[in-house]
Amino acid sequence: MLWFFMPYAQDKKLFHAIDRCFSLVTDPKDWVVLLDGDTAFLRNDFGHVIQRAIDAFPDTGLFTCYASRCHYNCQVPTGTDINSDSILYHKNVADHVSVIGQNKVLDLNCRIAGHLMVIQKKTWSSIRNEVFAKAANKFILGVDTKICYAILEAGLTIRLIQELYIFHYLRLAEGFDFDGHLKT
Repeated sequence: MLWFFMPYAQDKKLFHAIDRCFSLVTDPKDWVVLLDGDTAFLRNDFGHVIQRAIDAFPDTGLFTCYASRCHYNCQVPTGTDINSDSILYHKNVADHVSVIGQNKVLDLNCRIAGHLMVIQKKTWSSIRNEVFAKAANKFILGVDTKICYAILEAGLTIRLIQELYIFHYLRLAEGFDFDGHLKT
């Protein structure tokens, strides 16, 4: 089963918000999809795409996907205009990626941005304490990095679902360097 969550922490302690999401899932075989609050799926088959990737690569530690904006080039399709504010432009990119990336994943095995993270409950249970030790007192930024490092240190794989593209606002109007959201 797939569970979808958009963790939010009023105190900005994102680890605790993520951990609360996982605490709602009791079956260790279930998978949890964690999304940033400024993301949107642009195709209605997103759940099927994620499930196909899980079925094809069940040994994966963490899945992610392409996004319209990201700090890491490996998570943005080549040639994508990250500064386009046209939702229709990004819908067309999502449709294109859906065709050319169908049933494909890319092994990244490096730190990724956490705009979308898909992790099995049993994997979270196995890395939770390590992530807690390193991220429990962090505020928003860096929690996804700690999760990635724990996944990799556990000998698991981080894969990008090449068929899935989401819109990620990521300070489109404010600019990448804007940090006002971290202060409020």
